Amino acid sequence: MKRKKILTVLFGTEKVLTVIPGALLGIAVMLTAKILSDYVGIFFKTRLNISQNPVSMFLVAIILGMSVRNIFRIPETFEPGINFCVQKLLRLGIMLLGLRLSIMTAAKIGAVSMVIATLCVATGLIAAYYMAKLAGVSSRLGTLIAAGTGICGVSAVVAVSPCIGAKKEETTYAISTITIFGLIVTLIYPYLIRMLFHFNQAQAGIFLGVAIHDTSQVTGAAYIYDQLWGTEVSQIAITTKLIRNMLMVLVIPLLAMAYARKDNSACAPGVKGLWTYFPKFVLGFLAFAVLRSLGDVYTRPGSGQGGFLIWNSVESWTAFHQWIKSAAEYILATAISGAGLGAQFNKLKKLSYKPFLVGLGAAAIVGAAGFILVSLLDKPIGAIIPSLK
Repeated sequence: MKRKKILTVLFGTEKVLTVIPGALLGIAVMLTAKILSDYVGIFFKTRLNISQNPVSMFLVAIILGMSVRNIFRIPETFEPGINFCVQKLLRLGIMLLGLRLSIMTAAKIGAVSMVIATLCVATGLIAAYYMAKLAGVSSRLGTLIAAGTGICGVSAVVAVSPCIGAKKEETTYAISTITIFGLIVTLIYPYLIRMLFHFNQAQAGIFLGVAIHDTSQVTGAAYIYDQLWGTEVSQIAITTKLIRNMLMVLVIPLLAMAYARKDNSACAPGVKGLWTYFPKFVLGFLAFAVLRSLGDVYTRPGSGQGGFLIWNSVESWTAFHQWIKSAAEYILATAISGAGLGAQFNKLKKLSYKPFLVGLGAAAIVGAAGFILVSLLDKPIGAIIPSLK
């Protein structure tokens, strides 16, 4: 029994072999995206006489994944592997990204982004709730869209659904609505930030972390931005998104209790404790940030410590965390390919226009709130968050 539980935690299922087809498809999409972005990028770099590749591997991976999913019929046998890419590989990649930041840098980013993320979450929840009420959408579906828009996308929808006794079709509606608008802004925001908003690196990272719904979408948008403009906003964006994810600990039980009080037929939240809603992979991210801090201290010249664990020089330690950084990017690119492969546009035909409009309006309001807050807090953001290399 314990073995099955471990396998489920690691792979999303105790039947590990069922993961292989979909995982291989995700890897194939990622590698194809890498090849296409490199070759197309060389073409444009030559024609435009620029040094930076204008074609992002992550952008190509999302588009290619969506194209494969909606042009070809993907058998059900691929679903466990696609889910593995989006859920498990994404979390692994994000945990490894903790090695790119010292714990102090992560704390500084968190201190600023906590305020902005909290205000954006509150704005998203309130906006979605009242828009759903105005549109005549059921309170259960409105609550699910509010959770997905305000907190952290699909994960929040899935977590809230059993707490309020949501029907399967309501959960599917909410997930589809959240996914489509999240994917749209994932493709649009990297360009708007640079060309229209004119945000600096810290502002761009925080905006992406608070304005886009799902963790996979934030990751994809942040890496698209980095690869297009030669920056490092992904560190700030993903740390901000993790802060936002942790708000599930408070917001989801509150949503469940509020709904239970309003509708006596709803399922009570239950005594599961706040730990149930805590995104556990955040701890892995923080652990790697602590590891980075210790490695930097013990391997720096003149520290007198003689090295850190198996790394006895700053060169070997630097080579290690640079290798991990590259590995994390390929892992995350595979996860983003899986997100593209999971976007089924035929499901949108079943959506009523009212939930669709609620999702659109809520996404726009959260984006506007993020833009206003990041613009107003320009100086505090610049003063607290360091320039990342």
